[in-house]
Amino acid sequence: WGVTSFVVKDKEKNIAYRIEFSDGLHTIKMYRNNTEIAYGEHYRAHLQLIKYFTEICKRNSQYYRDIEANKMLQDINAPVTLITSKVSEDTIEINLANYSCPSCGAEITGDDTLGSTVCPYCGQSTIVKGQFEGTLRPDYIIPFKVDKKAAMAAFEGDFKNAPFLPDEFKSKKKIEEMAGVYVPFWMFDCDCNAAITYNAERITKWSDSNYNYTKTDYFKLFRAGSVGFANIPVDGSKKADDTYMEAVEPYNYEDAVDFNGAYLSGYLADKYDVSAEESIGRANERVQNSTVAAFNDTTGTYMAVYPEHTNINFENGKIRYSLLPVWMLNIKYLDKMYQFAINGQTGKVVGQYPVDKSKKWKYFWKVAGICYAVAAVVGYFLLG
Repeated sequence: WGVTSFVVKDKEKNIAYRIEFSDGLHTIKMYRNNTEIAYGEHYRAHLQLIKYFTEICKRNSQYYRDIEANKMLQDINAPVTLITSKVSEDTIEINLANYSCPSCGAEITGDDTLGSTVCPYCGQSTIVKGQFEGTLRPDYIIPFKVDKKAAMAAFEGDFKNAPFLPDEFKSKKKIEEMAGVYVPFWMFDCDCNAAITYNAERITKWSDSNYNYTKTDYFKLFRAGSVGFANIPVDGSKKADDTYMEAVEPYNYEDAVDFNGAYLSGYLADKYDVSAEESIGRANERVQNSTVAAFNDTTGTYMAVYPEHTNINFENGKIRYSLLPVWMLNIKYLDKMYQFAINGQTGKVVGQYPVDKSKKWKYFWKVAGICYAVAAVVGYFLLG
């Protein structure tokens, strides 16, 4: 077999990427400007590298040299496994830059090949590239599975259910402004030991020929046990709406892989500005609510249940820093900004749509006119 390689060059930035297969496709290597940045053994470990290389090819299609990237993806149909890095953390990082929004002050990290991009948080201004400082090094990352085309289709499919939607929300040009953002999350694991006491009631009703009867039995219930939790996410960005970030869940955490800077190519990545310590309270609240809900589900045979005393303790806590994929879109209508979030792994759409009152009234008068015409015809025949 020897060695087969494919090369794509970005002439403007003087960057060359090469993907190299050897030993009958059993070994794959990827290089940037002759520096090896990733390595995988056997074809079952190749899919993530080939996907990344394919994205580079798509963005630099005018510089192809005998590349059939899509055919490669079809030919190698195998499950993804973790690709082992052969170089230091600094080496596998792509070229990064800091981007800032002059309107809301958001500071976001992305690769320095990004073009003009509207701020994903406020949607007011184009973010401005600055000098990159520091290294973004989360523990884990869930790569984007839903590309921009699929995210746009998901949004368009979702707004079809919105009545009287303003035309601004259907504009292809506006929808294309959505940006893919890796949002920082703190992931919490813990074991929860709980004991809950309830007051409960069971009501029985019957009647005879003379009276109606009601019998109420009162019970004292006790529930105790342990529940294990893994990957409880807490949004680590002050700029991201916590309600939206929780609503866009769930994620499949089996797709999480060790962080590699290559996954940031073509996307933005927010840095956390809410510390792990500041997030513990929200994590405990989510764990507690889930535990109480699980215990409440065991009391369904009673007609009324009232918690009297709750005791919950946490132990074996672990915290990890992760980046989760979200497509963000902001659309302004009547001086109000409407924000939408799309899960970059599942395509789930979250957001609230406004109502175009003029469309609503036109529809009302149209229906009223039809009803009036029908009533007039019926009245004519009845009275005629």
